[in-house]
Amino acid sequence: MLKAFDRYVLKEIISPFSIGLLVYTFTLLINQILVLSNVLISRSASTWTILKILLYLLPDFLSFTIPMATLMGVLAGLSRMSTDYEIVAYRTMGVNNLRIYKPVLIFTVLTWLFSSWLIMYVAPESNYRFSRLYTQVVLSKAVSNIKPKTFYTGFPFYVLYFNEIDNPSGEWKGIFLYSMKQANDDKMIIAKRGKFIQKYGTRESHIALSDAVIQGFKKKEPKQSYSQSFKFLREYIPELINIKQTRRSTQQTLPHLLETLKHEPDDLSLQIEFHNKFALPFTCLAFGFLALSLGISTKKGGKISGFIISLGIIFLYYTIITTARNMILKKIISPFAGIWFPNMFLILMGIVLYFFTSKEKSIDWDGILSFFNRFKEKAALKRVKVLFVLKVKKAKFKLFKILDIYVLKRLTLVFTMIFLSLMFIFSILTIVDLIDEVIKNKVGFYFLLNYVFYNIPEFISFIFPVSILTAVLLTFSLMSKNNEIIAVQVSGIGLHRLTLPAFFFGLVVSLLAFFIQENLTPQYNKNAMETLNIIRNISRKTDIELRKNWIIAGQNELFHYQFYNRRTNRFVKFTVISFNEKFEISRRIVAKTAAWSGSNQLILRDGFERTFEQNTPHDFKEFDQKQIYVKEGRSIFTKKISYSEFMNIAELNNYIQYLEKNKSDPTKFRAKLYYKVAFPFASLIMVFIAIPFSFLMGNKGTLYGIGIAVGVSMIFWGAIGIFSALGSSGILPPFLSAFAPMFLFGAVSFYFFINIKT
Repeated sequence: MLKAFDRYVLKEIISPFSIGLLVYTFTLLINQILVLSNVLISRSASTWTILKILLYLLPDFLSFTIPMATLMGVLAGLSRMSTDYEIVAYRTMGVNNLRIYKPVLIFTVLTWLFSSWLIMYVAPESNYRFSRLYTQVVLSKAVSNIKPKTFYTGFPFYVLYFNEIDNPSGEWKGIFLYSMKQANDDKMIIAKRGKFIQKYGTRESHIALSDAVIQGFKKKEPKQSYSQSFKFLREYIPELINIKQTRRSTQQTLPHLLETLKHEPDDLSLQIEFHNKFALPFTCLAFGFLALSLGISTKKGGKISGFIISLGIIFLYYTIITTARNMILKKIISPFAGIWFPNMFLILMGIVLYFFTSKEKSIDWDGILSFFNRFKEKAALKRVKVLFVLKVKKAKFKLFKILDIYVLKRLTLVFTMIFLSLMFIFSILTIVDLIDEVIKNKVGFYFLLNYVFYNIPEFISFIFPVSILTAVLLTFSLMSKNNEIIAVQVSGIGLHRLTLPAFFFGLVVSLLAFFIQENLTPQYNKNAMETLNIIRNISRKTDIELRKNWIIAGQNELFHYQFYNRRTNRFVKFTVISFNEKFEISRRIVAKTAAWSGSNQLILRDGFERTFEQNTPHDFKEFDQKQIYVKEGRSIFTKKISYSEFMNIAELNNYIQYLEKNKSDPTKFRAKLYYKVAFPFASLIMVFIAIPFSFLMGNKGTLYGIGIAVGVSMIFWGAIGIFSALGSSGILPPFLSAFAPMFLFGAVSFYFFINIKT
């Protein structure tokens, strides 16, 4: 039976623990919300499927965030009690540190047991189910994303092209289907109408075609052509979801992992995962013991100081564990030593600090900070100081008043603290997520650190809005709690004027985000992709988005080549297919090679030409050399296009013009263009959102403000993800999909802002 003292301490711990768990977990979900919403909504996944995928992600994230939240909860709770001299009061009543540790131990044991259950059984299974379900949705729903006048290669052994979609029925019109099912036959199907029919869980997926004609010939004997007409035709597609997925080490439950280790005892990734299943949950106990000593020794700062100290400890812990994992990969230390050493280090620190605090001594954090401040002052150049003073004295107009500078300093401090903590969490999660790939493919740990570095601009785009929202909420709510808001109002300054520095700060952050997006993100994303390919040991081009071996020229011709030899500057196995106005095949040319002669002339060699009348073979001629004219010129074949993630706004706009010129659907990329314009200013919108809530909270406290920030952020990010996906799918106009969330949240926030009681 818990006594009143134990219940009181637990209450103080649970509040910051809950907020910390919410913040850390949501931070990890931010990127997933945007990526998954774009993928799933564009593929018409059901709401239940999306919820299932998010639920499958949660256990893996929770097993990672519960230990961090445990540290924050214990440290913030006890720091608050120490700051308000409650610890001193209990000591005068004869309550020693060991007695205080009882409720802490109860709490950390519970989080240890729950975290162990998650990481040993729930998270691996959920991770595996997420992988399977996500793959299923992406593959099975990919057909819904096919656009007219584009070549679709997602069907096994088929290339699909059609002219338009009949909106009422959803049928395709003017269909060209090239089959590679039979290696000895060159087969293509032309049909007036058609539709993809998929039956889930079966192998009966097919394309239903109306008024279809099959044209083909034997590759070894091209003279032997054949032609068949069908009123109705079913072309069966091999099962889209036929991928055998093996469980990675992180997707194996403890019993499964033990069984696998019996057969593969020397597998390094399995050994690391085995120790990790015990060491990571044990961190809850180690963090709890260390947080006890640190918490009761805190003089000032309350929960905020506990939050800051917990971030420092988390940073230290994961720096050690990252270094230890690197040493494991290099086989300098064993998996047991590498995985367990960080926990032993935490416990050792906890023991030392426990004996320190048992003598009723406290850590002088102010003294430590003042040491750094004195060092900073000595390091500053006198010349800079003089210039600064002179500049200030000569200024006739001050843009900011003393109050504005005070608010800006508070905002900058809180923003920096939150930004660095979230950046750190993103980086650690990335390392943990890819460590198995590094071990499996025997890649140097250096590449993993490089990958994290190249992802920094991408992380910044997600972290800036959340950081500024939380910073504004905390800054003004703390000022309200400390009665500073009342003092400002008494001096005759209204709340609207008080918030001016926040809007300025939000604008600066937004402009900085825009600058990073336009100047750093494209190249860094490309470098990150190249590094990830090295880590995963795969070969993938990063400078070409469209497969250009299938090209439509004008309205009536298709070009295809199997391979382009850069050394000889020749196309290999080049084909030209011409259609008449009724979309009936009129001519087909097949050549072994093709090469440019001038900017618009192609010389075809060693091939044949077959003409057709009403989709029926009519004439056949072989040739040694033949010249054809390509109106669009060389650029239609050789123009390299970067992935949209590697483009800034100007490059993406040029890409859209290129797609329009080549009669490809640019809807998805136009939505991305407007998204790139709108998204950096999400930080400014967050300021509008945060200010009304910060004054509505009154004296409800810091953690309440963080909770509000997380809740509002979840709604905002969800709205951005949904609208962005609807725009990419063509359901909403691109401009509306990008700016609607901004306008919507901005308008609601502005209404609350102007109605603040000043």
